[in-house]
Amino acid sequence: MTGATATPIANSVTEMYVMQRYLGPELLERAGIHDFDSWAATFGQVVSEMELSVAGGDSFKMKERFAKFQNVPELLKMFHTFADVKTAEDLQLPTPDLVVREDGKRLPRMVAVEASAQLQDYIAEIGRRAEAIQARLVPPTEDNMLKISSDGRKAALDLRLVDPQLGSVVAETRISAAADLMARVYEDHRNDVFTDPSTGEEHPTRGALQIVFCDLGTPSESWNVYDELRAQLAERGVPAEKIRFMHEARNDAEKGRLFSAARTGEVAVLIGSTQKMGVGTNIQARAVHLVDLDAPWRPTDVAQRHGRIIRQGNQNPEVAISQVVTKGSFDTFMWQTLERKSKFIDQIMRSRLDVREIEDVGDNTLSFAEVRAISSGNPLILEKSKADQELARLERLNRAWHRNQSSLVFRKDAAQTRADALENEIPVLRAATQRTTDELGGEKFRMTIDGSTYDKRADAAEAWQRWAGVHATSRPPRGGETDLGVAGRIGGHDIRVVQRSGNLADLSASPVELRIDDAPGVVVEVTRATSLKPSVGMIQRLENQVRALPEEVTKREARLGSARQEVVDAREALEVPFKHQDALEAARWEVERIGRAMRGEETPQPSLDPELEALKKRMRINFPDAPTAGRNSGGRGGNGAGRPLEVARRQDEQRPQQGGLGL
Repeated sequence: MTGATATPIANSVTEMYVMQRYLGPELLERAGIHDFDSWAATFGQVVSEMELSVAGGDSFKMKERFAKFQNVPELLKMFHTFADVKTAEDLQLPTPDLVVREDGKRLPRMVAVEASAQLQDYIAEIGRRAEAIQARLVPPTEDNMLKISSDGRKAALDLRLVDPQLGSVVAETRISAAADLMARVYEDHRNDVFTDPSTGEEHPTRGALQIVFCDLGTPSESWNVYDELRAQLAERGVPAEKIRFMHEARNDAEKGRLFSAARTGEVAVLIGSTQKMGVGTNIQARAVHLVDLDAPWRPTDVAQRHGRIIRQGNQNPEVAISQVVTKGSFDTFMWQTLERKSKFIDQIMRSRLDVREIEDVGDNTLSFAEVRAISSGNPLILEKSKADQELARLERLNRAWHRNQSSLVFRKDAAQTRADALENEIPVLRAATQRTTDELGGEKFRMTIDGSTYDKRADAAEAWQRWAGVHATSRPPRGGETDLGVAGRIGGHDIRVVQRSGNLADLSASPVELRIDDAPGVVVEVTRATSLKPSVGMIQRLENQVRALPEEVTKREARLGSARQEVVDAREALEVPFKHQDALEAARWEVERIGRAMRGEETPQPSLDPELEALKKRMRINFPDAPTAGRNSGGRGGNGAGRPLEVARRQDEQRPQQGGLGL
């Protein structure tokens, strides 16, 4: 079986299970994964969140979804056993290039619109709503983060989507900014010449096509974004009859006629939603400009949108994509989230992730920190929240490393103690083994008890009972042990009887050790009742224990080797430094840098302990030729005073600039 898809992961990592179930079931079976529940338990972590109900509107329901995924390397290894991923870079299809932006990059261009005073007030109110939700002052059925995210997206597009009674808006909006941009593009390309694909000759109708994607404010009887955009485009000179909505096509036949009109120049602007104008839409022949009037939730939706213009069969050598956003609103965060998700999915597809745990890409709400950053107008709040989370994660790893170091020290000391004891015991055991006589087994059996020698085990058991009746009838101790003396001799070894602490519930069950006196640690353990009234079986156990002394020597030699190896392994592990030390120092500096930036310091520098700085200054005076921290950074844990700043500088140089998107 062979499967083919352009979007193997559209919105959630859980979609990998479907692929594995169809294309690699034997891998799941081999891993002991027989159903989705076991797959989820192996790779996922579930949380409960509010989501829109199927009925729509403002009704919500609690739903369990995946928040994180674990054991990522193993998951990707299983996936790429059967998945042959080919990206656009690999295929090199003949598609048009994006026009070069002002910064020299061929990427979508961001068109920013200033937020109105009314929008700023509304976003501040959203911030207060988020704080109330976080403090659990409102029930989730009344207000929740999904509702806030939806309201924030609508308000960023046009306040009339959240307040239909608002009437006309005087300030510039995303709609008016898009209309201005599209009117200019229309004038620039209204006379462009295109060929007829069927004949290869020049088509009589001139003019390029512009595509607009907008998932919010779709056509309805009340005020909506589509009608408003058409009206504003008409005011700017774009013929109203050449502005069409994808929602006009109610069946496949009408959709085919609309697509044909777009390809032949009868339509100058086609407006639609991702759902209606995404998969299967072939209108690229004249498409020269695409506008993202709002941001979808999923990276695959962005790919579907942009795939309508960056597509084989487009006769334009270069095309433009514009993403219209409102400054200080939800838009910037939406596009940043989409960029992060798309890069993440690309890493999954290319198997370039080396972390054990990842966030899912299926989020459809903004976090408290994101809403707070938007409502305050200070993006550093979100940056601070993420930096704090990263620092907390690294500090947890550091604490775990220190706990492991303490455990290693304990294990090393315990193993060394065992090794020392075994080194002392083994020579004694060897000597005891050599003293063993042949009075063991079968007819050779001999045992001396209380000065008398017996050649029958039953007689020896009766003699033992008489000895015990004289020496072993005292009450067992409440704690510790009592040496009752040597009861007899077998195979050349004395047998010492030791009464252990008593079993208060049943004194007859109290443990008694029958120790081979010259073989440390070699015992036969019986109950007090058995010791007082022994059977032939107890005598045979003593006989067998003496005969097994050579095997005991071999076992202890093996235990000695294991103990010595454990000491070596623990010492080596103790010498390994914390592998995330550089990242931890950089994270600490990053938190401090952001904090200082939020306080208005223009050139924040790492804070250093004054006493430590004074000590370092004295050391530089007294030892001017001492090696610097930069040249001796391989030591455990420490990397010198200059290293955090150096690491932080590298991070700052690598940090993407605000506003630049790489979708």
